[in-house]
Amino acid sequence: MEHMIQQITIEFVKKLCRHFAERGVYELGAMAANGKEMTSEFVRDLLCVLIEDADKELILEKSERKGDGIQVHERDVPRTQFTSLGPLTYKRTYFDTPDGRGYLLDEILGVNAYERVDTTVSAQMVNNAGEQSFSRSADIVTAGRVSRQTAWKKTMCTGESVVIPDRAKTTPEVLHIFADEDHVHLQDGKGQILPLVTICAGKNPICKNRNELIDPVHINGYALKPDKLWSYVYAVCDAKYDMRKVRKVMVYGDAAPWIGASREFLPDLTYVLDDYHFWKRIKALLAGDVCGAFTLRLHRAIRENKTSAFQKILYEMKNAIFSEMPEGKERDKRLRHVREEGAFLLAHWDGIQSRADPDSIGSCTEALVSHVFSERFSRNPMGWSKAGLEKMTMIRVFTKNGGKIMPFDIGTDKRTEEERRTIRSRIEKYAALVNQQEQELLEEAKNWRWFEHEDNMISQARTGTRYLLRCLGKERGTC
Repeated sequence: MEHMIQQITIEFVKKLCRHFAERGVYELGAMAANGKEMTSEFVRDLLCVLIEDADKELILEKSERKGDGIQVHERDVPRTQFTSLGPLTYKRTYFDTPDGRGYLLDEILGVNAYERVDTTVSAQMVNNAGEQSFSRSADIVTAGRVSRQTAWKKTMCTGESVVIPDRAKTTPEVLHIFADEDHVHLQDGKGQILPLVTICAGKNPICKNRNELIDPVHINGYALKPDKLWSYVYAVCDAKYDMRKVRKVMVYGDAAPWIGASREFLPDLTYVLDDYHFWKRIKALLAGDVCGAFTLRLHRAIRENKTSAFQKILYEMKNAIFSEMPEGKERDKRLRHVREEGAFLLAHWDGIQSRADPDSIGSCTEALVSHVFSERFSRNPMGWSKAGLEKMTMIRVFTKNGGKIMPFDIGTDKRTEEERRTIRSRIEKYAALVNQQEQELLEEAKNWRWFEHEDNMISQARTGTRYLLRCLGKERGTC
């Protein structure tokens, strides 16, 4: 095998030298891309030699296999696996074992049956799928050589992934929690609410009119009932901070019932109606010339915290609509808005007044939902299955929290734990035997003196490196 490794290395250096001797120095990006492709091909060839030699070692271990009841069933069965280096094709032996037929080499390599994409590439596609569509993810990672359906399947095989926040060195006196939801279309034509809760210790200014949250942690509330969600939110807060030192918890939201359930789980809570929904209601209430005439008085009543004055203004607005607007749909619409928006603002009067709390940092609930959920799930017209939405919201929040899907997170092995344990105990012995033999062979391949005397490659240069530099020097005047 050492001679095959040497020959592959010689051919690689020859190819690299010929390429740059013919083209010289050219555009850097193209040089890097071409060099990467040639290097990937070189490493694939080396891996193929190592893998197939390991399979030969398994065949030669007749005494060990006989004792374990393992016999050769069929040799040189090809398999192609898509790796980070591109498609890798190798041959291995099909064995009869006490537990049925199988490929010992595939077990040593950690390659599951019927899988055509390795776990490293699968993890890369899943991480990209958190930001891009499945089709785009497959294109980015595999240059279009793997379908979007494969990217989707790998995503659905991903196990439970949750970021456990590290314990903060300091605990803020005021903890800020933003809660809102996104609205997503399902494939059956129905809608689905995606609750999002974000915990942070405050905000830092970046530039004018722009801030960033301090150490934010996002929590996905999909398919969770409000009590389960908020008990989990408190558990995350308690894991990250010393809740005994927290003087106040500010919860910013749009007054949805599921957000109101937070009062039962978070201590010293102050609810704040978020800016977006406050101004949305105010604009709807004061729309039109008749109601717009009450703008200054209504804002003064809110600013001075006078509910009686606010209710009086609502009564006067209704009278003005009756007296100044003719009967019809428009008048009915204005009356409905006054009743509904006025009732909402009165029902959440404390939350409106909390907007002026000195501890409030201002609400960014809509921006957070847009950044974490809407950008991937609802901004473009698409329909999700419930299973796909559950998996993707988990991955999206996991990656936004700084997590990264790893190869071992892609669970494609459908065997039971007992079956895997039995196979592992058998494979460990054969893997050790193969590795011992491979180490002995590779020690012989480390002697690179032959590299200095390869006439066809060197061509009057003493080393491959010097030959490459001479080729580049000859082309200097033509570039």
